[in-house]
This record gives sequence, structure tokens and C-alpha cells, in this order.
Amino acid sequence: MITRSYRTERVCATLLGVLALLVGGGALALNLLRVDRPALDFDPLRPYLLWVRIGALVLGVLAVVVGLRWAWRALTPERHPDLHLEDGLTVTSDALAQAVATDALQVDGVAAARVKVIGHPALRISLTLRHGTDVRHVWQDLEGVLTRARDALGLPALPAAVRLDLAARAKRRAR
Repeated sequence: MITRSYRTERVCATLLGVLALLVGGGALALNLLRVDRPALDFDPLRPYLLWVRIGALVLGVLAVVVGLRWAWRALTPERHPDLHLEDGLTVTSDALAQAVATDALQVDGVAAARVKVIGHPALRISLTLRHGTDVRHVWQDLEGVLTRARDALGLPALPAAVRLDLAARAKRRAR
């Protein structure tokens, strides 16, 4: 996976919020409709009360485990692994990122470049382009940058996620 998507966390949080809202609204409606009786009447479940309690306990423990796993995944920083090549040679993720960023800065129209090494290995590249830059030309030159990095490392493939940002136009003062 090249990009870390927060879509799963957003969808789960939204579904959990909607579910909590529905349960709360349902409990409020039951309470308003049944003033003389408890909101949750367990009379039909009396013969199975032990199993209902065990089921509720299991669901509670499962909810805690899923919540802790979710929190752990959200809080765990992203790994930036070093690349281990043949003959015991190790290329650190910072060295690889710096080399690709330096090479990407040589492309005409690139004002700034940030590169992160993620995965096994993969690159996340963020380029800031100068105003008026031909994006197609930058894209073709960036393909050459990635080819040089792949060839230097001896890798058959080097996936990359590229983000292109446009630099703000220089403001002119009226005189």
C-alpha cells in the first residue's frame, strides 16, 4: 500500500456515530412511550437471562478489542524501512529519499520536492511546481527520475504515489 488511507477510520467512525445516535434515539423514544414500564423489558428473555448476559459480555469484550485495535492502528506511526540489497548493502530510507528528492529538484519547473520511503519499498513524492510549469513535461521527467532510482537499486519495480502542488503566484504590489 503506497498511501495511508484514513477512509476506513472515517467510515467506521461515521457508522459508529450513526449507530449510537439510533440506539440513543430509540431508547429515548421507548422511554417516552412506556412511562409506566422500564424502557428495556426483559420478561420474554427471563428463561435465557444467563445466555443474554454472556452474549452481552462477549459483545462488550469484542467491542473493547476492536476499539483498542482501531486506536492502535490510528496512532501507530508509519514505517520508513531501510532497503537491504545484495552483498549485505543497506540503503537507509533517509538516504534514498534525499537522493530521489535531489534528483527531482533538477527537473525544470519543480520548486520543492519531498520524498518518503514507505512499504517494501515504495515512494511517496510531493512536488511543488512553479507557476506556469508544463505538468506533462514534469511528469515525463519524473518518470526518468524513478527509472534512475530503480536502476541504481537494482529493483524490478519501485511504486510511487505522486502529489503535485502548484506554488502560489508571486504577488505584485501596485505602485
